[in-house]
Amino acid sequence: MKHLFSVLLFLCGAALLAQAQRAGAQGKVKTLRGPAEYLSVDAAEVTDSCPGEDIFAPFTCTKAQEDGFTCFDVSLVQGDPIPTQRYELLDETLAAENVSAEPQCLNEEPTCDSFLKYLNYNLDFSWFITNYPSSSFPECGKTYTCTRIVCYFPADKESAETASKKLSCVYKKHQRFFVGSEITCTRSTPTTAK
Repeated sequence: MKHLFSVLLFLCGAALLAQAQRAGAQGKVKTLRGPAEYLSVDAAEVTDSCPGEDIFAPFTCTKAQEDGFTCFDVSLVQGDPIPTQRYELLDETLAAENVSAEPQCLNEEPTCDSFLKYLNYNLDFSWFITNYPSSSFPECGKTYTCTRIVCYFPADKESAETASKKLSCVYKKHQRFFVGSEITCTRSTPTTAK
């Protein structure tokens, strides 16, 4: 019985040693991440080619990937997107009003896009900001990141108009965006015992 126990103990030890050698032969898995590049604020415009195709979290290589495996990893980060994607227009109105044209629109075209370009895509400290009920837009009630700006175009004297034109724009500010980077999975060469 004692002899049988010794043989079983030897076989278990040999099996564990073989398993450890196989794991060591594979080497340690490393994730090499290339430089991150800005992609978009829109999830529909990005594609992740790494296993799982998770566009919201970064990918990390596992033992399932072979040495030299590559893929394009997309992940969501917090922060300010590029200026042209910083704001999303929720509402635009242009209507005649019998008031003085103050504050006067300084953009040439009577559009919210032109207005935002004139303000250099920065609505943080604009004197054109006006209050409005955020409950008007579900997106604003959830995030509290919406801004309404208003300006007026003076009456066109050549066409005998008497009313100013009020341009009103409601924007939602994006605070997250997607970045992507090339991933390469590598395995370090295991060291052999001497």
